[in-house]
Formats: sequence, C-alpha cells, structure tokens
Amino acid sequence: MNESKDPAAGPTGAATPHRCGLAVLVGRTNVGKSTLLNALVGRKLSIVTPKPQTTRDPVQGVVNRPEGQIVFVDTPGFFKTHASRLVDRLHERARRALQGIDVVVHVVDPSRAIGPEDEMVWETLRDVAQPRLLCLNKSDLPERPYVDAWKARQHAYAGCYEVSALTGQGLEALVQGILAHLPIGPPLYPPDQITNAHQRFLIGEIIREKVYLLTDDEVPYRTAVEVHAVEEKRDKQGQPLCHIKASILTANPRYQRMLIGAGGQRVRQIGQAARLDLESWLGRKVFLDMDVLVDRSLGR
Repeated sequence: MNESKDPAAGPTGAATPHRCGLAVLVGRTNVGKSTLLNALVGRKLSIVTPKPQTTRDPVQGVVNRPEGQIVFVDTPGFFKTHASRLVDRLHERARRALQGIDVVVHVVDPSRAIGPEDEMVWETLRDVAQPRLLCLNKSDLPERPYVDAWKARQHAYAGCYEVSALTGQGLEALVQGILAHLPIGPPLYPPDQITNAHQRFLIGEIIREKVYLLTDDEVPYRTAVEVHAVEEKRDKQGQPLCHIKASILTANPRYQRMLIGAGGQRVRQIGQAARLDLESWLGRKVFLDMDVLVDRSLGR
C-alpha cells in the first residue's frame, strides 16, 4: 500500500510549520523603503519620489513562500525639519505601525552619513521588544562609505542583511531571515492577494506620485488626490477601457493655478504620465478625467 506524503512535509515526513506575521519597514526618509516593498512584492504598491515623506499611510504588501507568509508594512520616513502638523502626524503614524508587529526591518542607506533622522529611528526602536533586523540597502552603489559605521551597530539587531531594492540582490536572504522570526500560524491573506490597499487608494497614489515628480518643489507635498469613480467600459473598438474620475486637491488658488499650468499644460502632463502607469498596472486602456480643486483644510 502506497502512502501519500504531505507536500509540506520535511524529509522525515513531519509537516514544516507554516509561519506568518507582520514585518514593518522603518527608516529615515529616502532610504528606499517603498522601493524595497515594491521589489519584495514584485508589484508597485508604494509610490517613490525624491521628496521626503512621500509615503503617507502604512501600506501592506504580502510575500508568500512555502515556509510562510510575510505581511510587510511600509511607513512614512522620519524627517527632521521645521515643526508642522503634517510631519508630526507622519512620525506618529510610523510609530503606531510598530505596535502589534512581529519583526522590525530597519532600512538604512550606507551611502549617506548617519544623521539626526537616523538617530530618531534608533531612539524609537530602542525599546521595541520584537526582533530587529538591520537592512543595509543600495548594495548596487559603487560607493557606500558608511557601511562599517552601520555594521558597528549590528550587535543591537537580530540580523544584518545587505540588499539592493533596485537589482533584487540579497532580497531572498532577507525574506528567509524575517520568516525565521515569525510565529507559527496560518496565513493572514489568501495567496492571490498581495495588499490590503483598495484599488481607488492605489490609483490615487499613482496620480500623487506624478504630481510630486512633475512639480519639483513648486507645490507643497500636502497636495492630495481624491478618486471619485472607477468604471469599466469599452472603447469604440470594443476593447476594455477603465474610466477614472479624479481630482487633485491643493491648499489654495495659487497652487491650483500652478498645477493647472498655462492653458492646462501642467495638469495634462501629470495626467498623461499617470495614465501610462495606470495602463501598465491595470493591464488595459485608461481614460483619466482629472481636475484640480482647492481644499483649504490641506493648509492647516
């Protein structure tokens, strides 16, 4: 009589325990947390721009392996600047994201000197009881003069990993290192779900990314995007078409005029760039109907 063997079983026939938990990505601004999350998940979930604190809300991305499931949480970066309600709120969101998690992944950029923002993160993590992993990002760069300075601190972490979010180098080792620290348990998400973020949120984030990339420092990053409707239609040739109605929200009429541009040139440029990204993400043609509105509450 032949006995069937559990595909999850090890060489002795004992089932390999499935691990699952939350791993939060923390760090100063622009160390590559969002790029790292996108690379780990294999799909764009978090927007990436050179502007500090582009990430506003913690976004969850799911990574599945035979050994278990990791639910990554991206967070706003720590940014030392003049006091403002927005910066305070973003720092508080980052700190709240540390609650109820299983592993902390401290992402750093060894090409930049250890500065005040890094020390803010260091102080925040000092009292965290969960395992902390040090993630030395940007290993693809030819010069990272501060690697040794960070490695001198690795005694305070449960592990240290060299990765490149850009090329994928070292990512699997990081994934396995995180899994080793997760509790045994069933998956939190079904295998075909890669994020907790809903479609309208992700559409709005892609548009907001283009606003930041195409306006330099002209428009404050309090700018927001509201997606009013997403409808599936057909074009004149009968091909699938996603019709999106959205508004860019800004704090006052001066910024509204800047975002619209002469003859509507700037808002068209933002819309065209966003549409290309949305079509690649959604896998079909997109018609983006977008305007620019004033929401004075954004200036508070």
